[in-house]
Amino acid sequence: MQQSLFGCAIETQPVTTDSSAQDILNASVFDACYTVIDLETTGLNPKKNAITEITAIQFVKNVDTGKYTTLVKPTEPIPPEVEQLTGIGNELVQGAPAPVIVLSELCAFMGPSPVLVGHNVQFDVSFLREKLDQTGLGTYLPRVNPETALCTKKLAQKLMPGLPSYEGVVVATQCGVYNPNPHRAESDVRMSAGILFALLKRLDPSIQTVADLIAFQNGQ
Repeated sequence: MQQSLFGCAIETQPVTTDSSAQDILNASVFDACYTVIDLETTGLNPKKNAITEITAIQFVKNVDTGKYTTLVKPTEPIPPEVEQLTGIGNELVQGAPAPVIVLSELCAFMGPSPVLVGHNVQFDVSFLREKLDQTGLGTYLPRVNPETALCTKKLAQKLMPGLPSYEGVVVATQCGVYNPNPHRAESDVRMSAGILFALLKRLDPSIQTVADLIAFQNGQ
């Protein structure tokens, strides 16, 4: 394990290549590098609420090749109901790095053209994009591209029709994936990755590339 100057845990090195965004989209769905992300926050509003924890783990063939994880010092107090849900309270984040530091390190870790994955990933993407704007890091916005993000919830709705719910824990259970610590970022990331690789096994053979998978997800 390595540690940044600001206390963020970084295990191994991220997968970095000189491939263009188009090359990454043309990669096989079974060989691509997926950056699975999860955020914990003080609320649901990206403009008003704050991030309290971020994890991003890169996976290739269901093997994690790099991890970035850290608590984040929020710009507002954590409400009691959120602390009860996540276990992240104001004392825990008191010495955590500021959002601008975390976001800079996160984007450096992810690389220029990551394929972001998450369960209800648009929530995470919308928060990241808003906070990049708020912290003056708008040059990193192309790295958090909603058009190329993969949502395991949407994919599960297409590939596992008829489930009583598509909440993460429900889908994970159906995929044989156990989440020991829901509502903590790293545990949720590993759950989403487990769901993703279980769903890839259900794909029609016509879906060959990451671009095919994104089109399938979006009904194109």
